[in-house]
Amino acid sequence: MTKRQRNIYVLVFTSLLLLSMPFVFDFSSKKVIPFDKPSAYFFATYHEPKIVDFSVATVTKDTLGALHLKYKLSSTKDDPFVGFYLRKKDSLAMLLSLNDYNAIKIHVKAKKAKRIPITFTLDYKGFTSPNKELSSMPFTYELLYEGEKDYVIAVKDFVSPSWWYRAHRKTDADFNQPDFSRVNYFIVGSCLVIGGGKEDEIEISSLELVNDNFSVCIGYAISALLGYSIYWIMILLSRKKKVLVPFVANDIKGDTKDKTGLIVQFLSKNYSNPDLSQMEVQRELGISAREIGQLLKEGHHSSFKNYLNQIRLAEVKRLLKESDLPISDIAYKSGYNNISHFNRVFKSELGLSPKQFREQP
Repeated sequence: MTKRQRNIYVLVFTSLLLLSMPFVFDFSSKKVIPFDKPSAYFFATYHEPKIVDFSVATVTKDTLGALHLKYKLSSTKDDPFVGFYLRKKDSLAMLLSLNDYNAIKIHVKAKKAKRIPITFTLDYKGFTSPNKELSSMPFTYELLYEGEKDYVIAVKDFVSPSWWYRAHRKTDADFNQPDFSRVNYFIVGSCLVIGGGKEDEIEISSLELVNDNFSVCIGYAISALLGYSIYWIMILLSRKKKVLVPFVANDIKGDTKDKTGLIVQFLSKNYSNPDLSQMEVQRELGISAREIGQLLKEGHHSSFKNYLNQIRLAEVKRLLKESDLPISDIAYKSGYNNISHFNRVFKSELGLSPKQFREQP
């Protein structure tokens, strides 16, 4: 493959990568918190189902739209918990749809919390009912808090807790196709490990539905690496070919049984010598310089100088098309030790420069 063909390959491959990006990467997102229409949303706290000495909590919205859950866990219960939930004020309206997104991005700030349960619930058609307690299907992710920042959680990492199936005497086989367009609640719970009697505050300043393209990026990078690796392999194979295959005038033939054939074969093998002359051929073959000129004129209708030049030009043309060697190197390898003279000879014979000849299809 020639340098020009390799350049075309790189151009086409790079263009395909760039043109495919809008179809491969999905950067769409949808903001939930801060609320776009605060009057449409309702939020409140919940706690463990105990009548006395239960955990207490408040949830408030600041001027920037962030939600703050402040709570104190009960010191007498074995597994105290609180949290806040968010839904539409119209309790029958869906809060959001996850069908067009694969991740949730949430900005969290906490004072003491280390493990924070994040949950969304689905209105499962045919099962969820306002008259049936805890009938919305939960999906929970335990967020390991590492300091205030954005946390991106893949939807696939949320799982339905086993307690919910046990509470309804069901198994996951009873809920084959959850509809993620019917998210009706978003819930943030208290830390699971700070212990009873402790106070804490969790701030959620933003909640956004996003498409996490990390895995797509990895696949895209691997594809790009593979494509460009092929390019470099082609270069290495080309260089290997140039090392292992000697540059010879491969279109020169002659019958070595007669003097003309001997001259042709000698010139074919030694044309790269810039000092090659009739006297040199005479010394090597024992044929007089005058006879060499006569034999070439009779057998090939050409003078010694012109015939040698045609051999050199034939090899120059071959190397221009079949290699990516610099033009100056091709000239030297073909027996021209003066680049200006080489350019004049080439253009005089072919009507265009070596560079123009190489770039021709």
